[in-house]
Amino acid sequence: MELSFLVPEVRNSDRQLHQPIAWRLLQDEIRRRFPGGLSGPENFYRAVDLVPGEYAGAPGDPPICDRSRRYILALPARRIDEVRELLSKAAVTFDQEAMYLCVAGAVEFIAPGDEGLV
Repeated sequence: MELSFLVPEVRNSDRQLHQPIAWRLLQDEIRRRFPGGLSGPENFYRAVDLVPGEYAGAPGDPPICDRSRRYILALPARRIDEVRELLSKAAVTFDQEAMYLCVAGAVEFIAPGDEGLV
């Protein structure tokens, strides 16, 4: 099953770029949880170009424009909950109100959990 998720390039709280360690933690956790090669059909791809987007801020305020990194995973359907758990932690690490996840065309917003990526 193919799924994709977006990680905005800036934090929600202060609109500053994420530290490189946050990106490294995410990449390492994806590779740890979903190793490719002989272990199964898992594949991982990160788009090189940033994806433009926008979201609603406070009522009455103009939309907030941002850019995100898009990640694509191909893995068995039984492993989708692991991606949700990963994104719940990533939402904390990347200071996001929610993480955008698309599973076979169905969109979900994953809320932050209690802890970030370590």
